[in-house]
Amino acid sequence: MARERGQRPKAAGDKPTYRLTRPVFLIGFMGAGKSTVARRLARALKISSLDLDTYIERERGKKIKQIFADEGEAAFRRIEVDALAEVAAMASPMLVSCGGGIVTTDAARDALQTLGYTVFLEIGADEAASRISDRSSRPLFQDLDSARALCESRQPLYRAAAAGIIDTSGKNVYSISREVQRLLEREGVLCRA
Repeated sequence: MARERGQRPKAAGDKPTYRLTRPVFLIGFMGAGKSTVARRLARALKISSLDLDTYIERERGKKIKQIFADEGEAAFRRIEVDALAEVAAMASPMLVSCGGGIVTTDAARDALQTLGYTVFLEIGADEAASRISDRSSRPLFQDLDSARALCESRQPLYRAAAAGIIDTSGKNVYSISREVQRLLEREGVLCRA
């Protein structure tokens, strides 16, 4: 097989590179592993990833907690939908880890369904709490009963927004990442470059 001019020959140990055909949004309750899975897959597959909350903080110049305090949750949810649209419009599709509450508005669920491919990383509140080493930064986990109720109330919203669902219970990041990769390949969202 002839190779094109300027291309280096593939070494035996070279890993294949991949590309996304559209943005992939990872959703789920806190502790589901959205950010960790996005980063791991991005490194392994040589694709880009982005944490939506971090993107919003950089664009707005303040922390999410401060946006909530200054502008309220309704304003933050509008900002979140705008950020989804901005990220989806970027030149190269990427893996996007979303905040746990992104599914709480109709506008956000519609955006998740129309702007990319959405994967719900499913987890229960008890397992999520066991995965979070520093709960001081997670006020919802100060009261586990409230966290359980919130997690359960969001389950149908996550399911409604998702094109694919991965149960993360009892699995490590590597296993979850492999399942997400296989799902994306099967759905034609992740292809070899």
